[in-house]
Amino acid sequence: MQADVDPVMDFVKVASRSSKEVYLIVESSGGDGNVAEKSLYVFKEVFTKSFNVIIPNIAKSAATMLSIGADKIIMGTNSELGPIDPQIAVMLPSGQSQYVPAKSITGALTNIKKEIEKNEKLVTMYYPVLQQIRPETIKFCEDAILFSKSFAKRWLKDGSMKGKSETAIEKTAFELITGDRFNMHGSVINHQEAKESLDLNVEFWDQTDERWQLLWDYYLRVKANFQMNPASAKLFETTETSLTMNVEIMQRVQPVK
Repeated sequence: MQADVDPVMDFVKVASRSSKEVYLIVESSGGDGNVAEKSLYVFKEVFTKSFNVIIPNIAKSAATMLSIGADKIIMGTNSELGPIDPQIAVMLPSGQSQYVPAKSITGALTNIKKEIEKNEKLVTMYYPVLQQIRPETIKFCEDAILFSKSFAKRWLKDGSMKGKSETAIEKTAFELITGDRFNMHGSVINHQEAKESLDLNVEFWDQTDERWQLLWDYYLRVKANFQMNPASAKLFETTETSLTMNVEIMQRVQPVK
């Protein structure tokens, strides 16, 4: 999210003092794709030799967007990326909002259109459904999908698919955004899928690799830190600094009936 930009800049300032090559450990379930892009612009401009990401466990959604812009993605047996199909907040009849893939909304409309073209009598049945979808929501979905496609093609070309053909890049972008291979937003893309199916520049560290063992030890220590400090939401750490973002925990007392 936008609040991450300042800690990222601090990370860049510290890491760039001694090298133009950097390895960024990423553990994130996702977030704002625009912040991922801004971070990539910074990393690629400052670390001119190479910008690499290491994924101990999960780098999903916007974290995947950040990862595909890297020159190299380092993964282990349990590391996973995910699709980068945009999610849209949709208001439910209950008044609560729920995130739905933009491609699900546009895809549903396409299917409805095909059904009506086959049988015009279905207009009456689908009318209540179509009334619930506002035109600006449809346009927002289309724009969000276009942004993801543009992002993927641009950063794959300059990052983890540098030197690959336009056709190969198009194919990978399609699979990450609207393809059927990873059709759920939470779909797991492990190191084999990332390297063989998506043709990303992935380096695999197995469980016996000393580098992976050190990384996994660090990851477990960070995880334990979060468990001991429930208010901690994020951790940004370099060799010189450690910054924790906290959340305010609100407790509600239910009245006794």
